[in-house]
Amino acid sequence: MPRLRVVALVLCLWGALACQPAAAPSAKPAAPSAPTAAAPTTAASGPAPTIAAAAAQATATPAPVALRFGLNTTTAEVTPAWVAKDTGLFAKYGLDVELATLSADLIVPALVNGELAASHLGSTPLVNSVVGGSDLVYISSYGNYLRFWLYARPEVASLQDLRGKQVAITSRGGIIKTATELTLQRAGMDPDADVTLIATGNLTNSVTSLVSGGVAAAMLGPPATFRAEDEGMRLLLNTADYKLPMMMSGVATTRRWVAANESAARRLIQAIAEGVAFAHKEKARTKEIIAQHIQADDPGLLERTYNALLPGWETDQHALPDAVRYDVEAAAKDSPAARNLHPEQLVDNHLVDELDRAGFFRQVFP
Repeated sequence: MPRLRVVALVLCLWGALACQPAAAPSAKPAAPSAPTAAAPTTAASGPAPTIAAAAAQATATPAPVALRFGLNTTTAEVTPAWVAKDTGLFAKYGLDVELATLSADLIVPALVNGELAASHLGSTPLVNSVVGGSDLVYISSYGNYLRFWLYARPEVASLQDLRGKQVAITSRGGIIKTATELTLQRAGMDPDADVTLIATGNLTNSVTSLVSGGVAAAMLGPPATFRAEDEGMRLLLNTADYKLPMMMSGVATTRRWVAANESAARRLIQAIAEGVAFAHKEKARTKEIIAQHIQADDPGLLERTYNALLPGWETDQHALPDAVRYDVEAAAKDSPAARNLHPEQLVDNHLVDELDRAGFFRQVFP
């Protein structure tokens, strides 16, 4: 009876298996894959990650990109950058930004050697650096027109009265120096021969020197302008009346940084643009941010500062070639290397153009 013995054996085995605990339903078979080396399993390593844990790890938000962004002034002109930092707009776009305030002559080498990823920077130092061989470029700007105020002592009645006197600027390489030279030239004066330019370090020092009589005049911006006004200083000129394209709030970086960090550069532009929009829409909160950064609590001063600067925070984020033209032409007079330089070579708006085509700015500035 061999056949009966085989049947009996099969029935016995079936019965034994039926008595075992039921196994969990098997997962859908995975598609075959190339063989891989198995990781060694040890008691110390613990259980392998579950499928849910692996999925969570795969979809986790990447760590923010850390970068340093330079500010070329301590004044409220850079409020949109302060807003982007203090309201979390940089973080919204995955950027961990440290704001570093430096003079223009320190910003340029910091950009070139990579200590700063990007920075606000006037066109004079950028042009001079490019003439010297750097690859600095503007990738956006929310301030393309000159906006400074020249204040003088009460006894100074006109620009011509400044001949032979000292005039305060903040540094030897910044936009305030350029604005001062331009103003004097338009009055038929030679900035190198007719006045002595005194570098004070910042606008607070400039207005202090003016009020104390240390200098006869100073090129100022808010809120220093209002201290000068309140102390009885005379307004000689508002450079905004020139309607002159001049890079006031350009975002400068190196072409190699953009090439290696295009996503971060795009997000930097987006965050700053939203900072501009916030400053336009949220007056009260913006004034609070200004107050914190300039360490002022006078409501009247904050109101005047906000109202004076608001028109200069432009909603068009393109860096205009015309805003660097004056400095390019000035450099060409002194340096043969600058004679083949064109303003269009100093701006790269391709990221702003991409965002514009995608409708980003229409959403931010409805």
